[in-house]
Amino acid sequence: MTREPLPLRRWLALGGLVLLAGLSYGLLRWVENSMREAVPPESQDPILIIDRFRAVRMNAAGLREYVVEAPRLTQLPGPLGTRIERPVLDWYQPDGETREWRLQAERGWVAADQKTIRLEGAVVMTRAADSGKTPVEVTTRDLLVRPGERYAETAAPARAVTPGGELRAVGVRAYLDREQLELLSEVRGHYEPSPR
Repeated sequence: MTREPLPLRRWLALGGLVLLAGLSYGLLRWVENSMREAVPPESQDPILIIDRFRAVRMNAAGLREYVVEAPRLTQLPGPLGTRIERPVLDWYQPDGETREWRLQAERGWVAADQKTIRLEGAVVMTRAADSGKTPVEVTTRDLLVRPGERYAETAAPARAVTPGGELRAVGVRAYLDREQLELLSEVRGHYEPSPR
């Protein structure tokens, strides 16, 4: 028994069916893809805006540790953090009553985990004369603050003025609870001892 080859018409019909099946599969995939909802890009619009913002951080004893105030706070979604206009950050001595340091800036940014604050633009750090410690005023730019460590640093030029003198440097590290300022490079200054 010998097989006869399939006539040309059958080959064409079989090819047409295969082509139709391929086109049907392609059309099904196209319809499925077009029916899927497009994932919208993550919005960077604020999720919270507060005017005349004031936050008080208390220490373990329930006393004021620091206070942050600003005319406007804008919280951004997810890891984008929080923007603050003209922030003022007051640090208090352990008694919670006596203000020791005031940090002011043009703008600020708080990381989403709230462990880092970046004070942007012109920054002024002032230790109050009524704190019982030597008053000092440091002017600089773009200061990184870690409130939990009472630490601040900048790589920008800075000027520190005390009652008896003035120092200029590029880069500063400030340990606010230890009365320690590290001037990192290009340090210049003058000191005039007070008359006795």
